Amino acid sequence: MQTEVNIPAPRLDETIAREHVPCNLCGSEDRQPFCPENGLGLVQCQNCGLVYVSPRPVATELYALYGETYFRNDESGVVGYTDYIADEINIRKTSQRRLKFLERFIQPPGKMLDVGCAAGFFMAEAANRGWHVEGLDVSAFATQYTHERFGFTTYHGSLTDVNLNGTAYDLITMYDVIEHVPDPKAYMQQVAKLLRSGGIYELATPDVGSWPARLTGKRWIGYKLSEEHVYYFSVETLTRMLDEAGFDVVHVRHIGKYVTLRLFLDRLGVYAPWLSKPLALVERIFKLSKRSFYVNPFDIVAITARKR
Repeated sequence: MQTEVNIPAPRLDETIAREHVPCNLCGSEDRQPFCPENGLGLVQCQNCGLVYVSPRPVATELYALYGETYFRNDESGVVGYTDYIADEINIRKTSQRRLKFLERFIQPPGKMLDVGCAAGFFMAEAANRGWHVEGLDVSAFATQYTHERFGFTTYHGSLTDVNLNGTAYDLITMYDVIEHVPDPKAYMQQVAKLLRSGGIYELATPDVGSWPARLTGKRWIGYKLSEEHVYYFSVETLTRMLDEAGFDVVHVRHIGKYVTLRLFLDRLGVYAPWLSKPLALVERIFKLSKRSFYVNPFDIVAITARKR
C-alpha cells in the first residue's frame, strides 16, 4: 500500500505587491497553469515552454527575503537554509568538486565573480586555487559576512543594478541564483558584458524537466513553498536563453552536493517517509547525523558556457 505523504502548504503572503509578467525568454503572454496542484501559481509559456510564477512578488519584495534569517532558520523546507554557516565544511567540499570540474575549461589565475556569493565559502576555495575573487549578493548580511570573514571585495545588490562597468572577468559563477531573480535574461546579458571574450560562465538551477521533477510532481523538492523561486528552467529553455545572450554551451550535467545524513533523511522524508523513518532510527542509534557524503539527485542542472 502506498504511504500518503503530507506536503506542507505553500507560504504565500497575500499582502505583498504583485505583478503579472510576460515570458522572460520569448516575451509571449500566452500561458497556461503548470502543476496547479502545488499551489505556487506557476504558469508555462505556450510558445517556448518556460515555467515561471505570475503574478509574482515585485522585485523589492523578492529581495526582502534575503536577510540573516534566510541563511539560518527552522523552516528550510519552506525558505532558505537551516544553518548555512554551520554547513561550511560540506559547502567547501562541494565547491572544491565544482572548481576542479571548471578547470577543464579555464585555469587560474584569472579574475572571477561569484554571483550569489552567500557566505563566501566558494570564493574562499577559488582563492585557494589561485583565482582573484570578487562576490556579489542581494543579501547585505551575506556580503558583509564575506568581506569581514575573508577580506574579499563584495558588492551588495542586483547584478543588473550594481555598477561593475569596466571590469572584465575571466569566470563568472552563479549557483542557485537564476531561479530567484526577476529578470534572468537581463542577468545573462549583463554576464556577457562583464566577461572577456572567450570567458566562462557557469550556472546551476533546479531542472523542472528532469525525471525526478516529472516523477514526483507537486512533491518535487525544487518547488520551494515560499516564493523565493520565480523561474523554473529546463535544459531546453536555459540553453536557449544562454544562446540568445551570446553564449555557446560547452557542457551540460546534473550536479549534487555534500550533505549530512540528517539533511538527506529530512529530504527523503518528503518522498519516502516509510524509508526515512527506519533510517533515522539507525542514524540516532549510531550517532551518524553529522556524517556527510555526496548526493546527486539528478534534478539540478549545471551548464558551462563560453562567451562568443
